[in-house]
Amino acid sequence: MPYLIAQGKQPHQRWRRLLPEGIVLTLGRTTPRWNVPWDSQVSRMHAHLQLEGDSLQVERHETARNAVYYQGKELQQFELQLNQHFVIGETSFSLVPSELAASLIPDSPAAEQTFMLTDLHKIPFEETSHRIELLSKLPTITASAADEQELLSKIVDWLFLGIKRASGIALVRQIMPEKGEVEVMHWDYRGRKDAYFRPSQALINQAIKSELSTIHFWNQDTESEYTELQGIDWGFCIPMQGDACQNWGLYIAGKTDTTSRLGSDSLTQFQIKQDMKYAELASSTLSHLRSLKNMERLQAHFQQFFPDVVVDALLSGSSEELLTPREADLSIMFCDLSGFSNASEDSAANLMNLLQSTSDSLSLITQQILAQDGVIGDFHGDEAMGFWGWPVAETPEIHARKACAAALEILTSFLSKSAFEVTIGIASGVSVAGEIGSNHQVKVSVLGPVVNLASRLESMNRHFGTSILMDERTSALIGEELQEAVVIRLGRVRPYGMERAVQVSTLLGREDATELLHHLENYAKALAAIEENNLQQAHKLLLEITATEQPQLKFANVLLGHVELHLTLANKRNMGLQKSEPHVIHLAMK
Repeated sequence: MPYLIAQGKQPHQRWRRLLPEGIVLTLGRTTPRWNVPWDSQVSRMHAHLQLEGDSLQVERHETARNAVYYQGKELQQFELQLNQHFVIGETSFSLVPSELAASLIPDSPAAEQTFMLTDLHKIPFEETSHRIELLSKLPTITASAADEQELLSKIVDWLFLGIKRASGIALVRQIMPEKGEVEVMHWDYRGRKDAYFRPSQALINQAIKSELSTIHFWNQDTESEYTELQGIDWGFCIPMQGDACQNWGLYIAGKTDTTSRLGSDSLTQFQIKQDMKYAELASSTLSHLRSLKNMERLQAHFQQFFPDVVVDALLSGSSEELLTPREADLSIMFCDLSGFSNASEDSAANLMNLLQSTSDSLSLITQQILAQDGVIGDFHGDEAMGFWGWPVAETPEIHARKACAAALEILTSFLSKSAFEVTIGIASGVSVAGEIGSNHQVKVSVLGPVVNLASRLESMNRHFGTSILMDERTSALIGEELQEAVVIRLGRVRPYGMERAVQVSTLLGREDATELLHHLENYAKALAAIEENNLQQAHKLLLEITATEQPQLKFANVLLGHVELHLTLANKRNMGLQKSEPHVIHLAMK
């Protein structure tokens, strides 16, 4: 896309901005971006501009006081082509191509010097007060940039104010370092009208490859196609530091007033080195700003999935290394919105409300996972997954405790803030965690049998009438550590489709556990009786518990039904039950 250059009477009355295609822009003295504040003959809103391909449609605004001149004529509307201009008041507006290639013309310098950053720091400033004033304005100037293209434009404009000897300035980068191919990202030229600015590819490649700021001086008294075309006799390139500006360079070239050989003119060389020091400050500022912007983007991305403590670790080190898939000891949680299917049917005529309610409920889940330093894994419709113990390793006791604390907080949040209920499954063990996916889509997730178990435990809540179920390892890891709840062992269960039986437990608030202490003790006795094959004793205890019809003790009905099945059915094998395992509850469906 072409650039529009505005140029007033004074050299500093200038801007150069990339034109977006197909968008109607308003040019005026006080318009937000396309403003010309230095020219009183430009009205507040003076002309409408619209780029179509490589031509610019210009139409004078109906409220504009002064004329718009194109090719010496006053016109209301016209089409501006590349390398043409129009005039309002004392300001000309030129349409120029955006693409600029680095020059491949041999440009052997008469003199060459290289500098490390420490060398530049030792050089004193010229026009110290003026440049200090400009430096003080740099943070405000850069902060006002709406996007990166505008940031580059403002940096270049600022450099021209401080380096009056500069004819052309370009921000460049090596796009294929092994071939020395250079891309000019942003440039501006304020030299001779008949000259054509083309940065020296040889100088740029040398500076970036060596990581040394490099100056080339060309002699004015020696004929050179390169210097004659551009009207320059010196140029320097500063390699930019940091990952955010990798293989970037700041290229500045100009022409001195002297006619002496620059290779031997120490005063001129010294003045240009002072310019170089000033340019290095702009280079460092731009690098820091881009690093900060990149970090902010990364932080915003990571904060969707990781708690603050993990985000800090990712930003302070190598995120690629931390996110690489690896085996880790984890606690994994699955959360599902109960009643979602019914709500979907009831909300068929108002699906947007259902979407909002679902999003709000899933947000409650993710907030509590992140609050307990967990990582957000997958979303599957009405289900969310979180896990602990990666990418920053924790002891199994700590990550199991955090997972259970998050589960309890989720239940509390749903009681007051969600139209849905929630069921939760937690399992702990070794899994593979990291950035997992195809070449086209990568996400943070976990793989392994423990993940499958956590998902099965979540779905088993519907059988037991519970909200939280966890495996044996998780309950062993947290022990009596939770202040808000106690672990209640429910029994050994063989989930549907699984060959191995698992010990299943739930969490019960300490206040409820205290009130129901007698019944919970009887439930523990019933489990012990079943394991000793004393089904009659277990049946008696379970009848007493279920007779209370306490909602917190619904799980006792499952064990009671299991015991009665073993007591009353003579042909247990034909029912798919093994006589040798009366202590294992078999679930016949998911």
